[in-house]
Amino acid sequence: MTSARSEWDAIVIGSGMGGLCCAAALAKTGHKVLMLEQHSIAGGLTQTFSRDGFTWNVGVHYLGEMQPGGAARSVLDWLADGQIQFTSMGAVYDTVHFPGDFEIQLSRPEPALKRDLKEKFPGSEAEIDAFLGALAEAQRTSRAIFAQRAMPAILASVVGLWHREDIRKWWSRTTAEVLQELVTDSRLRSVLLAQRGDYGGQPGESSFGIHATIMRHYFNGGFYPVGGAQVFAAKLIPVIERAGGQVKLNAQVRELMVENGAVVGVKLSDATGYRADRVFSDAGAHNTVGKLLPAELRQSDWAREILSFEPSVCHLGLYLGLEGDIRASGATASNHWFYDTWDPNAMCWEDPFSASQAPAMFVSFPTLKDPQHVAGERQRHTAEIVVMTTWEVFSQWQDSKFGDRPEGYAAFKALIERNLLAQFTRYFPALAPMIVCHELSTPLSTAAFIGTPRGAIYGLETSPRRFLSDSLRARTPVPGLFLAGQDVVTPGVTGAMMGGVLAAATVEPKIFTHVPITR
Repeated sequence: MTSARSEWDAIVIGSGMGGLCCAAALAKTGHKVLMLEQHSIAGGLTQTFSRDGFTWNVGVHYLGEMQPGGAARSVLDWLADGQIQFTSMGAVYDTVHFPGDFEIQLSRPEPALKRDLKEKFPGSEAEIDAFLGALAEAQRTSRAIFAQRAMPAILASVVGLWHREDIRKWWSRTTAEVLQELVTDSRLRSVLLAQRGDYGGQPGESSFGIHATIMRHYFNGGFYPVGGAQVFAAKLIPVIERAGGQVKLNAQVRELMVENGAVVGVKLSDATGYRADRVFSDAGAHNTVGKLLPAELRQSDWAREILSFEPSVCHLGLYLGLEGDIRASGATASNHWFYDTWDPNAMCWEDPFSASQAPAMFVSFPTLKDPQHVAGERQRHTAEIVVMTTWEVFSQWQDSKFGDRPEGYAAFKALIERNLLAQFTRYFPALAPMIVCHELSTPLSTAAFIGTPRGAIYGLETSPRRFLSDSLRARTPVPGLFLAGQDVVTPGVTGAMMGGVLAAATVEPKIFTHVPITR
């Protein structure tokens, strides 16, 4: 093995949003950072890809709190020197569809949403007020939970005790439990659960706290990055480089280097070694402990608890290229959530082999959100479709490699693609003739390109146990090793950003002044 000299203040594993923001925060405070990315493109789930002249986002459809002065926007403006711009999706950010031609628009500001809910569900006014009040209380409590993730252990314990009753009330109970207590109309409960796909948890399993945090995340509207999701890596990497840092692509970390019980660097798959006193992992808590940490350090209570968490939900992504006036034919800047049943537990397409359609589908038209998009004479646009599914459906092919999958997988993938296209056609019949190309990704694609266990897109399970666990603190019990990204805070792009910044703040306290949840 060759070993490069220790010229780095810190090493960051992975260039997803958590890794990018962790490295940028360290760079902004004078640290020389080496970022290592196993893929040929930086960005993780914020990367884009192109086919036939169309470009799609892999995992960014909309973000909340990105209005000027918004909590997330203020952090990102500091990290990227104000170089990342956002555009509002308008008053309506999500349009929700249920059977019986039921449709409701989720809009900003909160009083507009409250009015629309009460118009759709007369007689439930008091319960709607109570639910929205619960959302606000649960979100306020989230500040205590996530600030603890970056605090010294003693201080974190004090904060936890101070907020113990509120944490128990909102974060230790499931979403289903709280909704059953607050809302009697089952259809209203289903509507209030419509955005659960934004964090991937089932009502009976997810913490109500995360549901509240995600819902309120959009109360000031939905926002889209001008230029598409690729701007995050494009604008944050120069920040890292200006401080003397470097981003290496196609650099797969094989293991963490440990000396005298402390992490002192990393080894790559080509046997190259890099040393630093601090290593931040944005590879996910599961991968960090289960794959990178030496076996003898996986026997601690901390490591065992990390590995006891289940990976989050996985998904199918159908990417469409269209030509024509899609806005006149039903497409909108607002996202669309389609549910073919009022059953709040029906979200995942558990058996695509025999079920011809998914119980729930998310549809986004990113080119209608981006003011920089040029449709041209042929009016070229894109659509992105997301359907939740389970890893078990694809596990029979988990040992195959991208580009060399068995024929059975290719045939199954083609079947899914046909069925999803037919389902999209049912929802948007006027758009179907405009489709000129399409491509499907599966959980195997996510596992191959992003490296997540079982193709998980939201990190770990969103259960109360996960959010109340001390094992997901940014500073791990292993000296020199830190966790960054969405496993530290919440699922999603903004959660990953906050997780990365909080990880950096554990070694550079001045960063706390730029993090709203710690103030």
